[in-house]
Amino acid sequence: MNLNKWLAEIRGKVNPESLTDSCSGEGCTVHLVDIPSERVVIDVEKEFDSRRKNEKRCDRLLFYGNTAKNTFVAVPIELKSGKATESDVREKLVNSVRFAATIAPDRKKNGKTVYVPVLVCGRRIEWTNPRDPKNRQEFKAGNRLILIERCGRERNLARALSEAGHL
Repeated sequence: MNLNKWLAEIRGKVNPESLTDSCSGEGCTVHLVDIPSERVVIDVEKEFDSRRKNEKRCDRLLFYGNTAKNTFVAVPIELKSGKATESDVREKLVNSVRFAATIAPDRKKNGKTVYVPVLVCGRRIEWTNPRDPKNRQEFKAGNRLILIERCGRERNLARALSEAGHL
C-alpha cells in the first residue's frame, strides 16, 4: 500500500486552505484518538466554497489507510451539535461521498477505496419514518450505511469505525 503517495495526491487535489488537523467543528467534538496518524482531513465547507459548489455537503472528510484490510478509507463526517434531520444528513453525506470519489486515488489494481459516511450529533435525530426504532446506530443512504456517534464522547469516531470494521 502506497499510503503516503495517495494522501499526497489528495492534498494536491484540494485547496490548501481546506486542509485541517481536526474533525471537530460546528459545536461538536470529534476525537481522533486511535485514528491512524497518517491521514488527510478536509474542511468540506471551505473546499466547496473555493470550488463554487452550491450543493449540500458534510463538514469534514477524512482519508486514511487500513493496511490490515488493504483498503483506503474515505469518511465523510456530518457534524450536528443539536438535532439532526435524517433527510438533510442523508443528502449532505451522499453528495460528499460523490465528491470524495472524485478526489480519491484510483486503486483498482491495489485494493479498494471504501466510503464510510458518519453522522456525529449532539441530540436526537428527527427520523423520516418515526415508527422505526429510535435506538439505531446507523441508517442508509442509497446502498451505504451512515454510522451514528455522539458529539464529545471519548473515542467517538474510532468506536464507530471499529465497530463497522474499518479500523
